Amino acid sequence: MVQAPVGWQCRKCIKSDSRSAPVQRWRPAAGGQLGNTRVTPLVIALIAVNVAVYVWEMSTKPGYFSVAGQSAFCPLAHVAECQYGLIPTAVHHGQWYRLLTSAFLHANISHIAFNMFTLAIVGPPVEVALGRVRFVALYLVSALGGSVASYLLNTPGQIGVGASGAIFGLFGAYFVIARRQRWDTSAILALIGVNLFIGFASTTVDWRAHIGGLVTGTIVGVAMSRSRSGWRLSPAGEMAVGIGAAVVVAAVLSLLATLPPGQVNL
Repeated sequence: MVQAPVGWQCRKCIKSDSRSAPVQRWRPAAGGQLGNTRVTPLVIALIAVNVAVYVWEMSTKPGYFSVAGQSAFCPLAHVAECQYGLIPTAVHHGQWYRLLTSAFLHANISHIAFNMFTLAIVGPPVEVALGRVRFVALYLVSALGGSVASYLLNTPGQIGVGASGAIFGLFGAYFVIARRQRWDTSAILALIGVNLFIGFASTTVDWRAHIGGLVTGTIVGVAMSRSRSGWRLSPAGEMAVGIGAAVVVAAVLSLLATLPPGQVNL
């Protein structure tokens, strides 16, 4: 016999009950709020991809990139940044892939360390709230939004790299989710404020991409969180609304990227 909270039980009964008892799956504390959610597998995968790309990026040396059939030298950037970083002039001449590939490149170890640390904090609660598919769509479209803003507002020859546009998109989406769930938003507002201040105070940080990602993530987050909490839809309907919103925003951003670079020189 084994002593139980109430009375005594035999070992055979305990073993039998444990086999038939329902499995308790882990759930994030406080409904997935900021700072109370464990790092999710998808966020870990994104961090691993960014780190792997950074290791490859640092293995290259300064080199050339081609725009409209002409080669240009990047004395301060690696070949990976020259070929896949955000250069508005190159995007304007048809190299659209740079709008997304630039979001997986980073300038130095402190750059990627800061971005990945922030992603590990804000990414998990957003993924828990939206689901994996919509989280990936939000991340990529926010990265696109940051790149398009940088493309339109930056100087045509400026090189830009980093995941900060996508991360700012997660900031905006989390704020929307927190407001709908009536969570405390002081932490996310402080995080947004500090990062925006750093962007405006430093000449090496592209605040344009931060603003573009934040606005894009907020817009997409409104549609995605609305489909889960505000409308009576089936799971398939919720997924369709969320992904549809991301596709529409991505299409609008793609149209904006057809304009000449540096439309507004700030």
